[in-house]
Amino acid sequence: MLNQADITLIIAALQFWAEEMDPEDEQCLKIYAEAPEAQQTWMPAEIQQLRSRLKTAHLKYVVSNESRTALQDREVHSTSQEAFETCNNPTDLVGTLLLPEAPPEV
Repeated sequence: MLNQADITLIIAALQFWAEEMDPEDEQCLKIYAEAPEAQQTWMPAEIQQLRSRLKTAHLKYVVSNESRTALQDREVHSTSQEAFETCNNPTDLVGTLLLPEAPPEV
């Protein structure tokens, strides 16, 4: 489960990557992602777009069953504590939703 502090760390790490690493170096990504099959390159503009989306994303929380195949209810919770309080079974899991910023109303 992610929280706001985790998102902040990811945003900072993306900024570091954009400034200090060669985003087109596939070897670099393979090493740091610990994924030998990684073959993606990112341009600085793409990294900045991701950072912007993360900065404006709204964190919400849901409760799922143990196998993560179904939500326990349709409620989207504003805090992880609120979600944990609605768990009915000790095997229920709380997951994080990253929702995009709502589009401006016309």
